[in-house]
Amino acid sequence: MPNTSIGNDSLEAYTNVTPYNPSEECFHPHISRTIFVVALLDIVLSVATVGGNVMVIFAVMRYRQLHSVTNVFILALAAADLLVGLNVPYYILFYFDFRELACHRISCLLRYWFTIYAGGCSMLSLIGVAVDRYIAILHPLSYHRMVRNRYASLYVLVVWLSMGVVSSLPLIGIGETFDPSRECDLYYTHTKEYALAAVASLVLLTFIVTTSLYSVIFKAAWRHKRAVVALDFNHKIRQETKTARMMALVMGVNFLGFLPYLTVITMRYLDGMNQERIGFFKPFVVCCYFGKSAINPVIYGWKNKEFRTAFRRIASFRRNVNK
Repeated sequence: MPNTSIGNDSLEAYTNVTPYNPSEECFHPHISRTIFVVALLDIVLSVATVGGNVMVIFAVMRYRQLHSVTNVFILALAAADLLVGLNVPYYILFYFDFRELACHRISCLLRYWFTIYAGGCSMLSLIGVAVDRYIAILHPLSYHRMVRNRYASLYVLVVWLSMGVVSSLPLIGIGETFDPSRECDLYYTHTKEYALAAVASLVLLTFIVTTSLYSVIFKAAWRHKRAVVALDFNHKIRQETKTARMMALVMGVNFLGFLPYLTVITMRYLDGMNQERIGFFKPFVVCCYFGKSAINPVIYGWKNKEFRTAFRRIASFRRNVNK
């Protein structure tokens, strides 16, 4: 088996984090074969993310059987994932020596504007789905009165507008520490308080809220399963529970994708950490972050019959057009 340990020489040759040097006009990243492999993987994930989430958006908008309150949140989540996929090519340009991007304040900050904006919208959309499932299973008789499309759409609008404000603060100088002699990295371009509040706190909040709600949801679903109730009502609860399981799986994938990225971001702000070693691993954990956005459409097609049917219709239409 080949030696996979990270030696000092290979680390120095790869890492794109260099010590501060005031005499340098701008940061110049070191490029290695590894970074090309990572960039190629990111591009593959980008194509999969864009293709998959475009199908989700088209399916929800096109097919009436997918017009539901839950799918309003799925549509918002797919739109956020699509934004992640579209941002990937721009993000990975900073792995290479493009001074016009890395040395320019706005272009550098935009790299993380997309990341924070899309990530925040994804997280808050997951909270919306969890609340929707909570009401559907614990208050099924009141669901259609309490939860309506316009309420869900209003929530999504507020989320996207509020995250637009939060992610744009560094562009107007709030929470921003851009230095053209440093790498275009969140650690060097944003304050510790902003990075932890906008990224770490949001992920932690979403994790606590959604985990708590899904715990209550599945306990209630288990009680409904054991209770002797009307057949139609029991069938309805089973259907709602299946959707809850699907969205809980989506939530789990999102947190697994976010966790390595969140860990690296947090570690960078701890005293005594080796910034070179952390910088070495960051492109790999970014792949996990990008990957979660590509997996969500697969889960919808795997776990939901309506989505699976819609995807087949879309694929069949494309085949007929190409003949």
